[in-house]
Amino acid sequence: MYLTLLPVICYLLFMKSWPSLTPYAKSFPLQGGDLFYYDSASGTAVTANKPSVMLIHGLGDEADTWRHVFPLLAAAGYRVVAPDLPGFGRSVWKGRISMSRHCKAILRLLNTDGIASPGNPAALVGSSLGAAVSEMAACRRTDLVKALILIDGCLPLNDKIDKGLLKLMLPSVGSRWYRSFRKNHEAAWESLYPYYADLDTMSGEDREFLRERVIARVESENQERGYLSTLRSMNVFFLFNGRRISRKIKTYQGKIAILWGEKDRILPHEKAGLFRGLRPDARMTLISGAGHLPHQEKHEETAAEMLRFLGVVK
Repeated sequence: MYLTLLPVICYLLFMKSWPSLTPYAKSFPLQGGDLFYYDSASGTAVTANKPSVMLIHGLGDEADTWRHVFPLLAAAGYRVVAPDLPGFGRSVWKGRISMSRHCKAILRLLNTDGIASPGNPAALVGSSLGAAVSEMAACRRTDLVKALILIDGCLPLNDKIDKGLLKLMLPSVGSRWYRSFRKNHEAAWESLYPYYADLDTMSGEDREFLRERVIARVESENQERGYLSTLRSMNVFFLFNGRRISRKIKTYQGKIAILWGEKDRILPHEKAGLFRGLRPDARMTLISGAGHLPHQEKHEETAAEMLRFLGVVK
């Protein structure tokens, strides 16, 4: 028993929260594992009549990706919630991991502790993969989600699935690629560079945190399984659900905003063209000087755009 628990305990100790987020850490059990999340209601005043805002990270990331945006939204009086999706970060998972599982976990969390209700629906903010999960949740429970902010990601995209990602769906290829970083932590660190417009100009505190975090990810069997299982499910979902999600997002009654890093090399903003054709009412804003993660690189500008949009959500 102790040998079984030891890797999990070491992993949880190694993947420490961003210091300012630590007081907001919570978790609750779900079928298949425990969901870790931050909840600003743990210690920050919430303004009445403002929706809760749930922040959903992307593939291979965790809730700490919102470390700079979270306090800015909370300071504006919003209840802010940011989970680690099943199999990512500190959400250690034994059950099946898939796009559907992520969506169900988000809906379950929305129904927890008064975060959202039909009388007080929430706003979902999703980064990359998290944008797709946000759309899925909003389309399944329109009564719980009144607005979407999609950051550097959306469904549908007007492009085919990347061939490199398709190769990683093969169990032997994906696992070998992921585990190769355990022998070369410097390569793991360098793998982050395409996600930022200029990683080297970020603060020393940020870069030190990101280096420790990417090493914790590649050393984790939980994260390896979460990453590869989600990747396979995501690609299958994209292939077979494009028309269905297009119909649902076109008729979704809530408000939608799109924020995109101007210098995104992972998903260039032109890929949002098909989505914008379906939802011409969705205003798209490019975040100057940001890559795939504008909420990390240009958090003040990103938070300002988020607050501007949330201010008109009724």
